[in-house]
Amino acid sequence: METPDALVLANQATRLGLIQPHDVQEVWDELGERGGDPERFLRILERKGRLTPWQSSKLLKGEIDGYFLGGYRLLYKIASGTFGRVYRADDPRTGRVVAIKVLRKKWSENKHVVDLFEREGRMGMSLKHPNIVEVLAVNQDPLTKSYYIVMEFIEGCNLREHLAARKKLEPKEVIRILEDTASGLAYAFSRGITHRDMKLTNVLIHTASKVAKLVDFGLAEITQMFKNHWDVTGEVTVDRTVDYAGLEKLTGVPHGDTRSDIFFLGCVAYEMASGRSPMTMTKDKQARMQRERFLNIAPLTPADVQAPTSFFRLIETMMSLDTSVRYQTPSQLLDAIRDVKNELEGTGKGKTAAPKSLFLIERDERLQNVLREKLKEQGFRVLLAADPQRALERYRQNPFDLLIVDAGTVGEDGILVFDRLLGEAARLGLTCAGILLLGQDQQDWRTRIQPHTRMKILQHPVKLKTLLQSLQEFR
Repeated sequence: METPDALVLANQATRLGLIQPHDVQEVWDELGERGGDPERFLRILERKGRLTPWQSSKLLKGEIDGYFLGGYRLLYKIASGTFGRVYRADDPRTGRVVAIKVLRKKWSENKHVVDLFEREGRMGMSLKHPNIVEVLAVNQDPLTKSYYIVMEFIEGCNLREHLAARKKLEPKEVIRILEDTASGLAYAFSRGITHRDMKLTNVLIHTASKVAKLVDFGLAEITQMFKNHWDVTGEVTVDRTVDYAGLEKLTGVPHGDTRSDIFFLGCVAYEMASGRSPMTMTKDKQARMQRERFLNIAPLTPADVQAPTSFFRLIETMMSLDTSVRYQTPSQLLDAIRDVKNELEGTGKGKTAAPKSLFLIERDERLQNVLREKLKEQGFRVLLAADPQRALERYRQNPFDLLIVDAGTVGEDGILVFDRLLGEAARLGLTCAGILLLGQDQQDWRTRIQPHTRMKILQHPVKLKTLLQSLQEFR
């Protein structure tokens, strides 16, 4: 194909809306002529920031499509994968820079793939957190019929690229990135969403602020439909969804268990600290499903990283194959990360221990106010609700130390949640003490409660002094 003259390119770029007539005139003024060498013409526009090399390359090839999508101007391609491509783009009206993920045309006729792609976008739009890449829109372009997701653009690199340049990271930086990522996971989990694809390339690092952000929530369900997928360099990468399946087969937990995200975030931490993957990386799916791959992980040692014992304990707990030992929720993990952070920064020693957290289930508003104030005076951090299910939901997200349920005011739901919560705590190896207050006509309910090691049942009327004395037994 014959390369078009600069004048032809100028007319085409103007007609496409990539540049304005005054942009062209500036180039003619600089060249001292109209027309001429097309590459020289394009290089000047690139230098002036009017075009990108990616746009110039398409113009030289005579391509007239693919410069705009849904009103956004595509600037260059960031990454390619089996199911889509990601572009840097901007909004010509506002100048805002975004990233746009475009579903490949060959999948646009597959309703199941389209549904998953759109669901990923809608799921992302529901997550608004400083450590999660924001999804701005999900749509179909009316002209090209392409499906796309518009996302916040992160000026920086992914964690794999960051690690490739640094080889391995200092403990403080590992903890800083862990704090950001665990915070994002905790927020998503509070909304009923797990990541399912925790790996280095799904953690983005902002160059200026150094803030870490998670990307591609919900993407795992799409990627597992394909044998392989590609990263930004075009190389075939290991699909983490197979690793999740291997781990969950070994540990016996269901698909979607948040503790699987915690394990693989531990793998990310391990690699950040040591510069090597904890598991052998292979494209063979059968090999990646083998239990020995997980059982043969060598623990981190001081030869890998100079750090306090708490640092090693944190990563070992995250990667424990005993799910009852592993952190149970991202919020619980986040608390542990911040404890290590305080130790690394020298702010943990000599500080007063954090107050024990206590969840009170009480429906009587007068008693709520009285008990809350008295319990605060005793040094407890008090959480309060009238609905017993709130305590169970909260405990699963962020375990607390003590539970008080006044079944006399909340009724039968109170004893059901009391028994279930203490049972779950015992099964998961967590510590939670409980005090159950029964009404005068609820004496026979005692037989409906399974015995727990850290439990006490009191019968109304109960004096405040008696309640406080009982709490002291569990401090």
